[in-house]
Amino acid sequence: MKAIIIDSTASELTLIVLNGEKEHIYVGNQGARRHTSEILTQLDVLLAESGVKARELDYVGVVVGPGSFTGIRIGTSTANAIAMASGAKIVELTELEAMICDRDSALAMIDCKHDNYYCLLKSGDTLEYMAKNISELSDITLERVIYSEPIPQKLIATFLRKVESQTFSAVAKPYYMKKSSAEA
Repeated sequence: MKAIIIDSTASELTLIVLNGEKEHIYVGNQGARRHTSEILTQLDVLLAESGVKARELDYVGVVVGPGSFTGIRIGTSTANAIAMASGAKIVELTELEAMICDRDSALAMIDCKHDNYYCLLKSGDTLEYMAKNISELSDITLERVIYSEPIPQKLIATFLRKVESQTFSAVAKPYYMKKSSAEA
């Protein structure tokens, strides 16, 4: 399998190229927010290091949210362009599902400031996405997993599970859990 995975939703740009069993990973500088200027350059570097040509890609994985409004758009636009040019299948994933991919039940949480969180409640096969303030989460007793940094291995595991189950999308679409502050 030849694939790329793009996560531009957080302050760190995370890019992964898979070539069979080999993984080539790039995680940008925390807080740098230079995703637009880095994404294509770093993808070219990783593709060259891995020996994969863009036209050989089987899959393009992309984190579609939640996260930075602009970051989500950078990732989905890049994934759509690469998939269109290469004929690769698109695999959408969220940072929240990757965070708890190795647990049967948990509450994944991403701080979106002012005591508000983007959350994924996972209980067995049931997934519930929600945007809640901290007080609204007080009655949930499941283990809490709070985002602190990218974990490429969890993105890879989530991506591979979706490829195995053939969960593909025709086009990667941004996933916004709530309106941006500009829209509110």
